Amino acid sequence: MSEVIDYGRFAERLRQVMPRWEDRDRMSSEEFAAHLADTGPRWELLRAFQEEWGYEPPGGEPRWPRWSEDEHRAYVRRLKEETTGEEEDALAGVDLALPIPAALDEWWDLPFNSFTYRPRLYWTNPEWPPTVRPDPTGYGVSDGLPPDNPFVGPAADHRVCVFKAEYQYCNEWGYLAAEAAQADPRVVVSTEDGWVVQSGSISEFFLQLALMRLPGHFGWTVRLYEAEPDVERRIRENFPAMGLPPWRELGSRTIAYGAPDAIVYLDGGGYADFGLVVHARSRTALEEVARTLGVDWSEEIESPEADRPEPGPPPLSLKAGDADADGRWTVESVSDAPYPPGEETVPPAEILGTGRPDGVTVWAEEPGTGVIAGDQAGGVHLWPVSRPEAAAEAEAAADGGAPEPVPLHRSAHDAPVTAVAGRRFERLGVTVVSGDSDGLVDLWLLDGDWGPTEIARHDGKVVGVGTECLETGPALAAAWSTGTVRLWDIGSGLNTVLELGTGIEALRLDPEGTITVGGPTGSAVVRLDVDRLWPRRDVTAAVHRFDWDQLECVTGPAGEVPDLLLTIVDSDDIAAAEGMLADLRAMLYEGARVFSATVVALPCLLMMVGEEDSLVRLPLLNLAGEIVRAASEPTAADEEARRWAGHTRSALENCVPALYVLMDADDPAVRAASALLLSEVPEVRPDDGTDPLSELVARIEEETEVEALAGLVVAAARVAEARTGSPPAVFARLLTESGHREVRAAAAAALLRCGAAGGAADRTVAEAIDRELAAPESALDRPLRVIGLTRSSFLRDTR
Repeated sequence: MSEVIDYGRFAERLRQVMPRWEDRDRMSSEEFAAHLADTGPRWELLRAFQEEWGYEPPGGEPRWPRWSEDEHRAYVRRLKEETTGEEEDALAGVDLALPIPAALDEWWDLPFNSFTYRPRLYWTNPEWPPTVRPDPTGYGVSDGLPPDNPFVGPAADHRVCVFKAEYQYCNEWGYLAAEAAQADPRVVVSTEDGWVVQSGSISEFFLQLALMRLPGHFGWTVRLYEAEPDVERRIRENFPAMGLPPWRELGSRTIAYGAPDAIVYLDGGGYADFGLVVHARSRTALEEVARTLGVDWSEEIESPEADRPEPGPPPLSLKAGDADADGRWTVESVSDAPYPPGEETVPPAEILGTGRPDGVTVWAEEPGTGVIAGDQAGGVHLWPVSRPEAAAEAEAAADGGAPEPVPLHRSAHDAPVTAVAGRRFERLGVTVVSGDSDGLVDLWLLDGDWGPTEIARHDGKVVGVGTECLETGPALAAAWSTGTVRLWDIGSGLNTVLELGTGIEALRLDPEGTITVGGPTGSAVVRLDVDRLWPRRDVTAAVHRFDWDQLECVTGPAGEVPDLLLTIVDSDDIAAAEGMLADLRAMLYEGARVFSATVVALPCLLMMVGEEDSLVRLPLLNLAGEIVRAASEPTAADEEARRWAGHTRSALENCVPALYVLMDADDPAVRAASALLLSEVPEVRPDDGTDPLSELVARIEEETEVEALAGLVVAAARVAEARTGSPPAVFARLLTESGHREVRAAAAAALLRCGAAGGAADRTVAEAIDRELAAPESALDRPLRVIGLTRSSFLRDTR
């Protein structure tokens, strides 16, 4: 900035290029229209002013393309849609019959547009297309022009077309609908006094907006809450006004005065944060303004924001050996190298081609899936590799001259997209996950035409997403700038949240069950324990495998059953869980009648028993037993009932391998009840050919817990009775040698069932059973419930 620029002469520069409304009456309508349309010199003045203060166009794609939705509007729209359940028409506030002034179109396309490339310099929200006031959607805060306005007559259009708003919509800037056909019409602003003129043209407005914003970022600054009256007088005496109307925003009426390499802003409205502000292109220029005004600002001078170093990224907080208290993850290794590596990558042709989306912010090229991109407006785009039309276009291109493939588009987000990933999973097909700067993660399943749909939202920006097939099946991952990482098991729908700390700006999910996270300060490889990440994965996946709305239960469609099942298994309140079990029982069978939902629920119940921390494992087994007994006695005249009863029995037979697993449970009552439920299908062998009776006898020999041992003996007796009638030798031995009353009674009953008691054994059998019947409580009480018996009914029936 070696050349001194005297902004005291800025009004002259302005007069040379801006519309001369005072000459309108001396020109024909055609001449004035041509004069308004001569915008080139006005945009050149904007470019020069920006350059004088240090703004350099970054090139590439703008960060705020014209079709972007601002955060405030997106927030309000989302609230409305959540309240009404209806999607809002994005163009509801636009009058499509009105033309849009050429100057506004030109501004959006300027390659040096400092707003579209660096919107945070401005803290304003654009409206594109311009929306009318009064706003038919109710979103806009301003009314139209009053009947007695100074702009148009009673018969003219009294609406205002708003194209810009203060960050929280306290003020709106627009042009008169009656002047929409002009190339560069006047700009009015909504104030406490109604609509007043802000600028002589759209091009002048954007120049003044830049004048109000850019020097505060690039210049040396003094800010004072108020100016002394003598200082105000000296400002007006020494520094000419820059030729622009007072700037109206948030109650302020700020006039800009020009000085060599400096601009003095003096508020006459009394509502600005600072009544006097000076920005200068150099410290020397600022000091010279102070000397001219006879003041000492040496303690108030601030250096340019643009020169202040950006805060460095936080360090990676993970260390090798770090682990989750729940054992869900462990840090295997860390590295000081930046992650991802700073390797230069060339965007694929789809991103660079003529049909590319505007404002691309992020992209990924996924083998087997295609090219995925996100944009500034929140859109997600996919060029799928398997799309038939894409293949046809590629073939035509080989012959020379076919158009590029048009991507699939979805408006997925209300904020700029910051991360995308995708994968073709075997059963799901193409799966795309995306995240945005507001912390939202969306999932899009192309083959099922599902989504994009929100699956998570956290504080902070989404810095990375990943898709991978782990040993457990398809999985998703997302990381936020706050250090939060979330992982989904797609098959079950379960997810878990990890807090991994600072320094995470990227993420990769690997098929070996690790995630790599990191940023400029290093990276870490984190080993995941998938069983602890999603402890209910198998049972949840089993429950959600079916479309329950298409199944019938006692009360009709069974859509409520899956949530009830999963709530029961997750409950930490045994009374509540037992209450829900009663509700479930009333839905799954009625008397001797079972239903299609019963058939599906039975295997789920047994899987739920396998969850060792469930509080109702034995009641679940009892319910399974009740269902089996109901299916054993279908109504003879009801063909449908007999059909579902047969399916229920088949479902239990298919669950025999699961019952063998449950017979290894840590709870002896569960081991006993599982064995007894197995005895309901005595002829069924698992795939490995194991003989049920031999397996039960082997477990009897090893069992040490009285409850499990007594239950195993009863189960073995039922299987032996149904299959051979010949008791295993272990029954007679237990009758005389067991130290447990319940086991001796069970062995006695087993011998009687198999017709093997006689002689001296009769007295021993009778004595064992009588003692057991006389006992106030017994280890047989709980297990027998699974087959619908009490200790008394079982023993007396045996006799």
